[in-house]
Amino acid sequence: FNDNFGSTSSISKSVDETDAQDQFDVLIMDCLDPNDDHPFAKVLYTDDGYVTSLYDALTEDGILVVQVGEASEIDDAADENGDFENRSTMIKMLDAIGFKSIHIYEESHCEFLAPWTTLI
Repeated sequence: FNDNFGSTSSISKSVDETDAQDQFDVLIMDCLDPNDDHPFAKVLYTDDGYVTSLYDALTEDGILVVQVGEASEIDDAADENGDFENRSTMIKMLDAIGFKSIHIYEESHCEFLAPWTTLI
């Protein structure tokens, strides 16, 4: 991962000076599930620098698409109190960073063993 947009970037341009061609209209993050028991999964969904770099890498009207794991079941605890805490943290961070609209979609026909969710 080359962080060209985060606060620790080695590129001399600031985010305000970044050329539009250096930014993306769409970013798709399809990696470890946010509830995986792996330290790197936690970083992908809860690290302020990483999540901010996703926002900074997008054009003003850019779209972020993130695979956010298995859908919660009706008897699961709320995301922020249960197995999906990392997903909840990321959603709160994206809202605080400045994303104008955040939507969660559930797909039950994806051939996984359970319905899957995608954040857009």
